[in-house]
Amino acid sequence: MTMTAQDLTKALGGRWHRYYGLAFCPAHDNRNTPALSIATGEDGRLLLKCFAGCAYRDIAKALEARDYIDRAHPQVPKTERPAKTSERRGKQARRVWDAATSIHKTLAENYLRRRGIRSDLHGSLRYHHCCWHGPSSQCLPAMIARIDGAADFAIHRTYLAPDGTGKAAVAPTKMMLGAARGGAVRLGPGDAAGPLVVAEGIETALSLPGMLDHVGPVWAALSTSGMVNLLLPRTPGSLIIATDGDAAGHRAGQKLAKRAHALGWRVSILEAPESCDWNDMLIAEGYNQ
Repeated sequence: MTMTAQDLTKALGGRWHRYYGLAFCPAHDNRNTPALSIATGEDGRLLLKCFAGCAYRDIAKALEARDYIDRAHPQVPKTERPAKTSERRGKQARRVWDAATSIHKTLAENYLRRRGIRSDLHGSLRYHHCCWHGPSSQCLPAMIARIDGAADFAIHRTYLAPDGTGKAAVAPTKMMLGAARGGAVRLGPGDAAGPLVVAEGIETALSLPGMLDHVGPVWAALSTSGMVNLLLPRTPGSLIIATDGDAAGHRAGQKLAKRAHALGWRVSILEAPESCDWNDMLIAEGYNQ
């Protein structure tokens, strides 16, 4: 028998928020920030949405494998058609982006500078002084990142402490909005002759120009799933894949490297030390001081 939305949220190690749940998506390697939204539609059926871009059918299959839903469960509930949902979330993302302002001289810039980042901050990053955080039902300051290269308009939000010294004391602290699959946050043009650099997190990606010489564009794929599904530029060149220091990061980097090789890219992989990312290394080794 198919679980209720609340029971399913609990079974997946998530948290229920009045009308919906946020849990770890079983269709991809989702460990840090819960990516799966769970709710009940008007017809009583489950509504499942992965903010990392997993297809509904893949989520359903993963839940079936755990006996959380039965095999009669429809692939796409009538009340939650993907095209309609994607369009609605894209419009929401656009409204948040349009309401945000330049990141310069804001809490968001202060947050990044306190993490040792000295590189220029590109127009793909903005600041929102009062961005809605659904799970905690409050407005919080946030760094807003535009995701380019996806099927529709999408953003990534990092919720910040009131003084910008770190992330907000809420869960999750990072959330996507819109159809982000295939896209990335493109963090500046870099050296036109340098290689494309791809990392997972925004902070990690922004750390690399201060640690590498003559890098080209730097992209943040935002998750291991985002790295695996990243759409690369049509014209191949040199690619550096900077992975986090964990098994999931290594696997994602290898998958992207294999696909990039097949497309004609010259690929090198830069693995962070175990249990670290490149922002950790930037801070620990005192670059850009």
